[in-house]
Amino acid sequence: MMHFALGGTAGKSKAAHARSASQPSHCHCQCHHVHTRLDAGVRALGAWSASATCSGVNDGPSGLARVDAVLAVLAEFLALPQAQAAVTLCDAAPELDRILDGFLALADAYGSFEQALLALKQSVSELRAGVRRGDGATVAASLRARKRAEKELCHLATALRRASRHTMLAPADGTGGEVTGVVAEVAAAAASASEAIFMRCAAMSPDVSAIVQQQTVHSKAWLARLRVLPAATKTVSLPEPATVVAALERLEELLGELESGSEKVFRSLLQTRVSLLNIHNTL
Repeated sequence: MMHFALGGTAGKSKAAHARSASQPSHCHCQCHHVHTRLDAGVRALGAWSASATCSGVNDGPSGLARVDAVLAVLAEFLALPQAQAAVTLCDAAPELDRILDGFLALADAYGSFEQALLALKQSVSELRAGVRRGDGATVAASLRARKRAEKELCHLATALRRASRHTMLAPADGTGGEVTGVVAEVAAAAASASEAIFMRCAAMSPDVSAIVQQQTVHSKAWLARLRVLPAATKTVSLPEPATVVAALERLEELLGELESGSEKVFRSLLQTRVSLLNIHNTL
């Protein structure tokens, strides 16, 4: 992450220089402190994204909390007069336009993510009810719905990766460009983490998948008990319905946490974009 240095630019607005010079010295310390926290948050988020692809545990709620925490610090950064003044001292409009597009893509992705989570949660709820009643038709229908929701999550992750390549590149050098560069790096880190979260949700809960989704003799025989598939010829040890129901209940709880976390991130993304628009309108 680039080092953010405050300072004037020759030939720029005297009023902007006056605003910068009038800031108390403690404000400069505050700006450095906020930027240090933002730098650390982006690095930590990047490390989480790299490890999330290798982890067998669905820690999507933790990832969403990390994204929201970084966006919260970014909001502090954008509220600082020094950061706003630095952007107004240069022609940062093209960079801001690109970053605004990036945050719009992120917000749109999270809007779709919430809808996919709702569909996934509904399918799991229906699956649990079908298992409890021994209703094979309901089980089969809920598995198909769950599959569709998982495909949608994969599509979202792919679309977000493509969008980030075009809209979240580091801007030009210069004081104002450096500020927009900080924001662009936050957007890129948030996009990378979000992609990992979406993909982890698409591969939700391996233990449940082993019971109700994988096309193995084990799951086929279990579904045959519910009259979804023809009876398997091989005798296997099948999980008890109560065990399956308990696993699905845990999955529903996880989906509830993801839904709550995604809503917070969505609101933070909208707030960030409003802050950037306000700065953009002063250029």
